[in-house]
Amino acid sequence: MKKLLSLFFFLFLYGWPIETSAKTEIDFRPDGLYLTDITVAQLEKIYQDYDYKDYIYMPDWIYPPIFLTNLPTDFDKITDSNKRNKLFLQILGPLALKLTEEQKEERLEILILRENFLKGADLTPEQEKFIEEKAVKYDIFTRMKGRRRYDILLKRLALKADVVPPSILMTAAAIESDWGTNRIVREANSLYKTLDWYTNKGLKPKDDKEDNTYRYRIFPSLYASMQAYALRLNSSVDFEQMHLYREAISSRDKPVLGRALAHTMLFDSNLKNFAGLLNYTITFYELTNFDEAQLGYLKLPQAEDKK
Repeated sequence: MKKLLSLFFFLFLYGWPIETSAKTEIDFRPDGLYLTDITVAQLEKIYQDYDYKDYIYMPDWIYPPIFLTNLPTDFDKITDSNKRNKLFLQILGPLALKLTEEQKEERLEILILRENFLKGADLTPEQEKFIEEKAVKYDIFTRMKGRRRYDILLKRLALKADVVPPSILMTAAAIESDWGTNRIVREANSLYKTLDWYTNKGLKPKDDKEDNTYRYRIFPSLYASMQAYALRLNSSVDFEQMHLYREAISSRDKPVLGRALAHTMLFDSNLKNFAGLLNYTITFYELTNFDEAQLGYLKLPQAEDKK
């Protein structure tokens, strides 16, 4: 019912300029506009109404909080690769910025907790539980007990629980999903070909008839796929170099940009020269701009025009 009301609200504001599918969901929430099973034409109209004309060069680098649950239903029908690539980045930009906000909030809570702990404050049972849960999340382990244990866990959390630059998230998604055109992102919402091993759950690979030990993980949304990928980058020991390099940049009060971390992604893909591809794509599409951008508030320009 809530989603139906959101659709009616949308139609009241904008009319019904484009044919909608029975599956289309337009959901206004406090943090933004959520779109499911929308067409390219519908999306372009919404972007136009919210003055989201391009994936870069937004005024003051502020982007509208418009979040797609999945790629447009006819996205793979776009024949102009230049148009398709730019629309793909337009779609991913707000999602990456939303994840950046989530990561910053989590990190701030950890840093404040660690600062007070290092000053001698005792941890409450709730704080200990919080730390233990984050340690599991970021794959941090120690056999130590007492204050020494939480000193180690908080130190490691301060290193791992940090922002993955949006340009890295967007570029890796573009490379791994063939710019949103492969079967895996269409059928599983998987932007990064995330694998689950020794399970029958998930999307069965078509290109590997011999190995039946893995599946492509199916995600409920593009955002969930991006969250899982960022967590893997932050938690896996394979990216220790990235964690240390990111910390070194931050300690000098410098912004952590995707190009600066690209060379630390050598082992993140089976593709040859993945780090070089990341660096080239970030540079060519000027995605470093997203690393210092932010989400704005949802405005209803046409509603104001009707007054």
